[in-house]
Amino acid sequence: MPSARAAQPASFRRDRNLLWMLFTDAELRRVIADWSIQAPLILSSFRRDYARADGDPAIGNLVKELTAHSPEFRQWWHRHEVDAPCQGVRALELDGLGKVGFEHSSLIVDEGRHLRLVVYVVQEMDPQAEAFARWVIGEVGG
Repeated sequence: MPSARAAQPASFRRDRNLLWMLFTDAELRRVIADWSIQAPLILSSFRRDYARADGDPAIGNLVKELTAHSPEFRQWWHRHEVDAPCQGVRALELDGLGKVGFEHSSLIVDEGRHLRLVVYVVQEMDPQAEAFARWVIGEVGG
């Protein structure tokens, strides 16, 4: 009897894939401050997962699709840089607030399916931390 994984198509959900959105979604590109610095770093972290994927067709299809759709991905993919950390600091440009700094960490949800959850927490010392807390609950326009 084939496994459930074997029965699944070798595809990925574009609307749930941060790497796909990072390189194809203009709004996300606008929101990530210093996108041209952050995107290659995120891609270099993905390379670590790609190496561990052991020929997974869904991961291969993601790379193939991104290579076809994004000139930046196509250019940066061939650099072969690998960045191990899945945590750090990243700033986002939020409507009504401007630039807000976040600490982020990537957690493995399902290693067999190469699923990660990225958690963002506003930096306590960020000058916009209190304004962000109000923004989240709808007290600040945006």
